Amino acid sequence: MPYILNVKSYIFRFAKHELITGSFFLFAGGMVGNFFAFLLNLFLARNLSYADYGIFASLLAIVSLAYIPGQSINTIIVKFATRFFADGQMDKFAVFYQVSFKVLFVIALTFFMIFVVLAYPISSFLKLDNLYYGLIIAAIVGVYYVGILNHAFLQSLLKFLTLSSINVFSSFIKLIAGVLFVYLGFAAFSGLLAILFMAIGAFLIAFIPLRKYVNKTSKTKISFPNNEIMSYSIPAFFTVFFLTSLTSSDVILVRHFFDAKQAGFYAGLSLIGKVIFYFTAPIPSVLFPLLVKRHTIGASYKKLFYLAVFLVFIPSLGITLFYLMFPHFVINLFLGGREYSEMSRFLGIFGLYIMLVSLTSVCINFFLSFNETKVWVIVIPFAILQILLISLFHASFYQVIYLSILSAFGLLIVLFLYYFKKFGI
Repeated sequence: MPYILNVKSYIFRFAKHELITGSFFLFAGGMVGNFFAFLLNLFLARNLSYADYGIFASLLAIVSLAYIPGQSINTIIVKFATRFFADGQMDKFAVFYQVSFKVLFVIALTFFMIFVVLAYPISSFLKLDNLYYGLIIAAIVGVYYVGILNHAFLQSLLKFLTLSSINVFSSFIKLIAGVLFVYLGFAAFSGLLAILFMAIGAFLIAFIPLRKYVNKTSKTKISFPNNEIMSYSIPAFFTVFFLTSLTSSDVILVRHFFDAKQAGFYAGLSLIGKVIFYFTAPIPSVLFPLLVKRHTIGASYKKLFYLAVFLVFIPSLGITLFYLMFPHFVINLFLGGREYSEMSRFLGIFGLYIMLVSLTSVCINFFLSFNETKVWVIVIPFAILQILLISLFHASFYQVIYLSILSAFGLLIVLFLYYFKKFGI
């Protein structure tokens, strides 16, 4: 009986762990948000012409690429905001918010102007007959970079339930707006305008729970570690950028070296494989501010890191094994079968590749939370190695995937060796 009570107590404490609860909230919100996004894509695919839906999909890909630098900016803000929060320096927290807003506004305006200038080249390259597509992309990207501010500060406050709720609500806004614009006859603009409305809505809603933290004035001058921020931000940017390239370079290179139909097949395979990455993505997102907080107050952190690795490894392995055992079922479920079925033989090994990248993401978040920015020296060579190997050897999809596995596995091993050297077992 005492043994059973101890087991129950352990399970209860495990379930109440801040990494578990935070990841659950982000995962639940992400799943609901992704479901709304799926419904909108399904609606657009069925109600737009093939040409209009193709326009929307190609422009969405450009928007996604423009988002990549924002990940490193979010990481930088979370790191320093969490430090102020953990130290109880809420005056600095508030002023840092105000300074960050000014910086992000300049960044957002810069991206907006860049995409305004690129509106014509984008329209020409994609054979579009309307410059307004490029202008809407400029607006979406601009609002996104301003919106990073509130998301990052809520993350630094460990407000994971709030973030999850905002994600669900803003995704619902996108769904309703997209359907409405289609019925109003906006065609391919419908999906883009829906994304713009979602970005604006998310920024405004997220400010509500932040008001009591950031609407503070300080008469004393607060000095910020500007040199430290710069020395952190540049290597952190390149680290996150090249980590992201591990799951995008293969798709781009396949598009370059294979014919359009085969590239489409690989894109479908990549979409399914990345389910693993998106399924486990909340864990590193929650891990980062928790580690910064524990490091700041001098609390234990090793068990938290190993728990995060475990929580990413187990579901990643489970999904990969499911892909190996039931590839045809998965292809039919996500892509509707058809000629995509010939990609079923690659699904299991592609899942292994994404599992390795997911574990790598945990390690990267750990090192960045401890200001170990030198990790970029490890990440960049392996990302470049993947590009070089695929450029030289691309006779089949097997070669592309195995070379990607080799690069990701090599990076993961070196990252763990670096961890053991710096922090011990």
